[in-house]
Amino acid sequence: MDDSTINSQIGFLPLDLIIQILSRLPSKSLVKFKSVCKSWYLLISSTHFTQLHFRFSSQTLQLVIQPPDPTDPNSEKLLFIDSSTPSSNLSLNFVDDCIKVRASSNGILCCSSVKNKGVYYVCNPITREYRILPRTRDRPFTRTQPFYEATLVGLCFNPISFKFTVVLAGFYRSFGQFRGNQFVSNVFYSETNSWKRFEFPLIDEFTHMNRNQAVHDNCSIYWLTQSCTHLLYFDCEIENWGKIALPGEILGTQNGSRVYLLEYEGHVSVIQISQGVMSTFVMKDRNLEKWYLLDQVKLNCIGCFANSGIPVGQNKCFVFLAAQRNVLAYDRRSRVWKEAGSSSRCCSGSMYPLWFSAFPFKGSLFPCKF
Repeated sequence: MDDSTINSQIGFLPLDLIIQILSRLPSKSLVKFKSVCKSWYLLISSTHFTQLHFRFSSQTLQLVIQPPDPTDPNSEKLLFIDSSTPSSNLSLNFVDDCIKVRASSNGILCCSSVKNKGVYYVCNPITREYRILPRTRDRPFTRTQPFYEATLVGLCFNPISFKFTVVLAGFYRSFGQFRGNQFVSNVFYSETNSWKRFEFPLIDEFTHMNRNQAVHDNCSIYWLTQSCTHLLYFDCEIENWGKIALPGEILGTQNGSRVYLLEYEGHVSVIQISQGVMSTFVMKDRNLEKWYLLDQVKLNCIGCFANSGIPVGQNKCFVFLAAQRNVLAYDRRSRVWKEAGSSSRCCSGSMYPLWFSAFPFKGSLFPCKF
């Protein structure tokens, strides 16, 4: 169906104007609008509109929070929080499995099956589409590890080609050994629907927060190691693992400081909290290991949050700090802190803090079965 046919069926408004109006609406509303008529369904489902809509929706940063206890009857419900609107819920019950969110990229989630170890899904909670990934030939990394020590999981979704890459990595441990030195990764490419296996010499560990905060740029996925001295990354284009040192300012003041890995407008960023100051650094050049200081914020005005709050998401306008039961948003423009979402809906029955299962999220209409 060409533009003239769509325009004649939609009404008297110019098609370009309708596209501009619809592209600024929330993703959840557009999913409902697909049912208005066939013309709107074709328009909203088109590749051009999907990419145009993401240009606007990606400017609004959200947090997606899932109750971390798999036995929780509400574990299939996701809580969405942003800086300006009340929190809302979406369900993962369209996947016929008990799943846990492991990574987020451009509105697409990577989830692991709680009941079936080694089974992974890629889904869009807005459109309720999902794709189950084929099993790898390797045994699940968690087989010889405690149940809480999950594999490193990273997701990189390309909003232009709709292709994605999933990285699973971890140490193989011999029976009775706490630490192994065989760091193995399996990488899934949606284009070929297949896995590739890689090994990398690594002697380090990853905290739970390090495993949750996987960050991607155009072609690589990054994790912060427990030593907080460097980032570990996998380059999806050249299919190689590598390391990059953290900024010298962080390496020189590590005593008593906390470091976290986040994305900043498509770039890799690290946030250091030290002596009541939150400093944000952004990677400028990976090959030269160059960083620049974006801003510094004093945390005196948020009291106990300065000690318990953990950065879980940011963009050019806001930084989200999650604690036990609340999420605070810092407005970089007005330099004001405020509570984000509704604290009464933030997994109040869970024994875990909110940051335990919080991921940055950008609403999109991208398909995951492409």
